[in-house]
Amino acid sequence: MALALICGSAPCISAGSQKPASSTHPDSPAARPLTAADLVQLTDIGPTYPEPGQHVFSVSPDGKKVAFQIRRADPSSNQYEIEIVVANIYDDSPPKTIDAGGGFIPQIVRGIGGATVSTGYAASAPIIWSADAKSVYFLKKPAGKVQVWRSASDGSQTECLTSEAQDVENFAISADGRRVIFSTGSTETAQERSRRDEALRGYRYDERFIPLFANGPEAFRTDTIVVRSLELATGVVDRATGADVDALGAGGAAGSSSVVTSPQGRAASVQRGSVPGWSEPSQILVRDRGNRTSRCAEEACSGATLIWWVKGGQRLRYLRREGWGRGELAIYEWQPGRGSPRRLYLTADLLVECQALGDNLICAREQSRVPRHLVMLNPGTGDARVIYNPNPTFGGLALGQVERLNWRNAFGVETFGDLVYPVGYVRGTTYPLIVVQYTSRGFLRGGVGDEFPIQAFANRGYAVLSVQRPDARNLVPRSATMADYERHLLAGFTDRRSVLSSIEVAVQVLTRRGIVDPGRIGLTGLSDGSSTVQFAAINSTAFKAASVSGCCWEPFQDAFVGPGASQAFHEIGWPRLIDYNAQFWSRMSLIQNAKQITMPLLMQQSDDEFRAAVSSYTALKQAGRPVSLFVFPDEHHVKWQPAHRLAAYERNLRWFDYWLKGVGGGQEWGIEN
Repeated sequence: MALALICGSAPCISAGSQKPASSTHPDSPAARPLTAADLVQLTDIGPTYPEPGQHVFSVSPDGKKVAFQIRRADPSSNQYEIEIVVANIYDDSPPKTIDAGGGFIPQIVRGIGGATVSTGYAASAPIIWSADAKSVYFLKKPAGKVQVWRSASDGSQTECLTSEAQDVENFAISADGRRVIFSTGSTETAQERSRRDEALRGYRYDERFIPLFANGPEAFRTDTIVVRSLELATGVVDRATGADVDALGAGGAAGSSSVVTSPQGRAASVQRGSVPGWSEPSQILVRDRGNRTSRCAEEACSGATLIWWVKGGQRLRYLRREGWGRGELAIYEWQPGRGSPRRLYLTADLLVECQALGDNLICAREQSRVPRHLVMLNPGTGDARVIYNPNPTFGGLALGQVERLNWRNAFGVETFGDLVYPVGYVRGTTYPLIVVQYTSRGFLRGGVGDEFPIQAFANRGYAVLSVQRPDARNLVPRSATMADYERHLLAGFTDRRSVLSSIEVAVQVLTRRGIVDPGRIGLTGLSDGSSTVQFAAINSTAFKAASVSGCCWEPFQDAFVGPGASQAFHEIGWPRLIDYNAQFWSRMSLIQNAKQITMPLLMQQSDDEFRAAVSSYTALKQAGRPVSLFVFPDEHHVKWQPAHRLAAYERNLRWFDYWLKGVGGGQEWGIEN
């Protein structure tokens, strides 16, 4: 019914790339099949999702070289091989590893209520060049503690500069190049001593507790951040001055400034709207030294992100997302005060980060079938030259072809995704389908959290639909606050219904195209994707089996997320524990609906989060439903350990082989054949 309402007689999905006639890799019929281990052992450049102001790479001051960190997972040792690499930008000479070794440095973020949590992703470790481009400074964790290191850019020497008892969290180089300014934690605080005393008497349960992943108030820091200064010539460490603290703050946010200044002193900035959740147009504002302004309020200037000056400061270039579902990235050029901007470049590739170098850009690029690599891009000509490819043999593996799809869901929201065809696809044959969530920009590896190996599924004879989460903005009325915006999305599960509708519409169309067997559809998801799986288990009959991580929402979640998070959830509409709302939970609770759910469910939880799934698992088990729960030790929201990532990959393959293909036995899942 939704298809007819939205599309009328027009096709609901448009294709953005080729459709294979038979083989997905006709030019290399002898290509080796890709395995789950191949995906786990890929070499990664920089952080997975750099936050604003963080960098994937660092260009040398003379603009000739680029430095970056690479990581290669080794499941057999359950360790990472980590290197700092310097590559030449303008010639093809081999890149140099200037440092190797050290442990994985996890990303630490502040959660609800100020709790300190690890996401499981790799941290964005700053890499800084010396002014003469002869040295590279970086963070390294060689023996359990993160310290500042320095290597010669030619790889001739490497040395540890700090010896702090606590991890160094950030650093910068002083303007004169003579000192390293760095921040670290100090545990000698009154708050820390008070906590130690309290531990001897027993902790009072209060807003410091998050039972989901901690037995006490450990999630809340009691240390103090201290900024110190290291004199490079003498090795003397002293407390930093106020100017040093300011310099560290500026260095830590390098590249995140919203204002860029031309050689003539003209300041360009992006002026954004302030309505929460609303896709309100933004503008580009240019102000010269005489305070005269030029403003671009056209649609083509809305949503600009990175902005930089070219042509000696006469013209401004910027990036913006546009197209169907904002699924493409465009580069525009605008001459302030001289007409409309002109689009130079358009791509469906993901440019994770770009830094201007003259008229060119140095970018960390990902493509649907190509992992992250570094390129020099000329937006004017569209030419891109690879500077560094950490996985040169990956293209020789058997890979499923990819077709970009665009469609609207039942709410009229534009959605896009990518269909990955089975390796050896034969037109006219229907295949089991695995749906992976909830981003489909860049390299199609394993969905958010990287647990569902897309190309490994394609090599096992599955079609895979990678879905970009539909934009929730404009789905609800304008809101005064973010809490009000989220309250509108939760009311009637509007946002969750929109996401599920996007998936169901695409599945229906792929079924009509004769690609997918409607009786063999699998659904996967981590975090927000897990919430969609949970909602689908109760509100949809489209899926034969599912797999999640980071599950579940239940009526008594207040008891394990802690007082602080509970209050935040109540403010956006989740019922309090004492205000049980059967109608509300009838749409979401696995416990309340356990006897009606028919979809087999695999749960692969971290030890940080498995408690949230235990009640749901128990209810499904008591109802006689097929459910399996596995818990991974020393893990977080995203699994960081190589052995665990491989185990999760391979278990997902076996799970769907069993339920969608009838391959394998049920003993692993506690099911009698």
